[in-house]
Amino acid sequence: MTPRMSMRCRRHCALVNREREAILLVRLDGIGDAALCVPALEGMRRAFPDAVFGAVCSPNNAKLFSDQIENIHVYDASGALEGVCDDVQAQHYTRALIATEEVVGYELGRCSGAPRRAGFWHGLQKPFKSMWQRAQVSDAVYRPAAWTKRPEHEVATMYRLAVALGAPQPVPDTPHDLTAWLRVEDSPAAREATNALAFQVTPKLLAGGWGPTSLARLVALALDRSGCSHAVLIASRNEESLACSLLEHVPGALRDNGTIRMVSALSVPHWLGVLARVSALVTPDTGAAHVAGMQGVAVVDLFDEDGFERLSQQWHPWAGAWRCLPKPAWRTGQETSFGAQIGDAVRTVRKA
Repeated sequence: MTPRMSMRCRRHCALVNREREAILLVRLDGIGDAALCVPALEGMRRAFPDAVFGAVCSPNNAKLFSDQIENIHVYDASGALEGVCDDVQAQHYTRALIATEEVVGYELGRCSGAPRRAGFWHGLQKPFKSMWQRAQVSDAVYRPAAWTKRPEHEVATMYRLAVALGAPQPVPDTPHDLTAWLRVEDSPAAREATNALAFQVTPKLLAGGWGPTSLARLVALALDRSGCSHAVLIASRNEESLACSLLEHVPGALRDNGTIRMVSALSVPHWLGVLARVSALVTPDTGAAHVAGMQGVAVVDLFDEDGFERLSQQWHPWAGAWRCLPKPAWRTGQETSFGAQIGDAVRTVRKA
């Protein structure tokens, strides 16, 4: 190839890079919050089917997305911003969804060089912060700074960022389309959990005076009423000891014959793979509810009684069948009545 032809090719490549749509998501928190942006990503894909996608993630949510996100830029709050900015700038993004209110998120969106950047602002509720927010974005999307009695679902809030950048209404809610954005990997643990009733074990289960003994009884009773033949306790590495303690208090016969078992310390993709295979999930308002719902798994989501109506309206699962229940404070015999209520709810959402 002659030097002249080489220069022509370089010019052509530069032109292609300028004309393509390259869409960046900035989301720097946990897995559940990042999953709430999946419908926004799907909406942008529908608007720009030939676009390439990238995301600035935290170390906590960097393993969530499938290869439909071609470029994952990991920002660690303890590290330097400059290196991430350099990597982001090199991709020549054209549109950026700043799905965070952290200052560093706006900075990352701006340093991407994307001419279209959508982010939140609070209007006159926080005038000085709002002035700064509007200066960082091309498309400012209003979000109330304070809690409201009737909030919109968080997915709908995130999707308004995508609408500002060209995504169509309505908000995508088809599990098949949403699951494609998640890095779901099968494993022996997932195959063993097929058709099980799953319980995501987290410290939130202990709120209101609940302990391992009462929770173990609740699990056994919920399983009995659910119509499922077996159950699995799912725990991260940090919650492994809590899950072990709960399993120790399960009736011995159910534990010894494997009717109720535990899986823990899974990678994010393998955790998603387990959730993809279960019959239904019971969880106390965690990210598991969001990623399970995105995969079309039936979910019974437990919220504290205080603020139940508001919280369940904003944070209930998306896409799959779901039911939200207020989790009462424990008192003698509560595990029997609430366990039965959960089991009945599981039976209902499995039929939906």
